[in-house]
Amino acid sequence: MKFSIKSLFLASAVAFAAASCTQEGKENADAAAANTEAAAENAGDAAAAEANNAAVETDNAVENAGQAVENTAEKAAANTEAAADKAAAETKEAAAKTEAAADKAAGDAKAEINAATRKN
Repeated sequence: MKFSIKSLFLASAVAFAAASCTQEGKENADAAAANTEAAAENAGDAAAAEANNAAVETDNAVENAGQAVENTAEKAAANTEAAADKAAAETKEAAAKTEAAADKAAGDAKAEINAATRKN
């Protein structure tokens, strides 16, 4: 009978040890799963933050490009207006010179006609 009690005790000890190892393994597996889940969540958060940063940078780049185009267009419009004003002033000056020359030519012609008429 001693042998069977010893065997029973040994079998109980082995079963307890196996159960303890199984419980510890389950706890380790649960902890590893929790760590993996947290790591995946952190990676997702980091990816979302990077995507958000990229979107903000893209938006800023588009805004800056739009502002640069607007500034260039305003400068081109100002230069075109200045060139038109200068051309208008030069045209007005040329018209005034042409009118003065035409008046002088008309006066000279009238004087020559009068002189020719008096001689006859």
